[in-house]
Amino acid sequence: MHGKVMNMFMGNQCYDVDPPLVMDCVKNALTSIGLNVEEIMFFDIDGNVSQDIDNARYVRAVATSNEINGKQIFTFALIKYRGKYKVLYLQSAVEER
Repeated sequence: MHGKVMNMFMGNQCYDVDPPLVMDCVKNALTSIGLNVEEIMFFDIDGNVSQDIDNARYVRAVATSNEINGKQIFTFALIKYRGKYKVLYLQSAVEER
C-alpha cells in the first residue's frame, strides 16, 4: 500500500494543482487506491499546523485501510511553482492499534 502511494506521488499525481484543490487532490488520490482518508493538514517549515497554504511546506494525510491494521500516516512535500503546487511523497508510517 505504501509503495503504491510513493509511486503515485513520485509520478505525476497532484502536479500543477491550483491552491484550493491541493487537499482534494491528495484525498482523491489516496481514496482511489482504497484508503479511507480521515484527516489532511498543512504544516509550515517548522512543523507547525498551518491554515494558510502559502505558508505550508508539508501535507500530512492520515488514513485507514482494510488491508493494514492501524492508521496510515503519509507526509508529502508541498512545492509551489508558478502559482500552482506539486505534492511529492516524503515518508509514511503505520500507527498500530
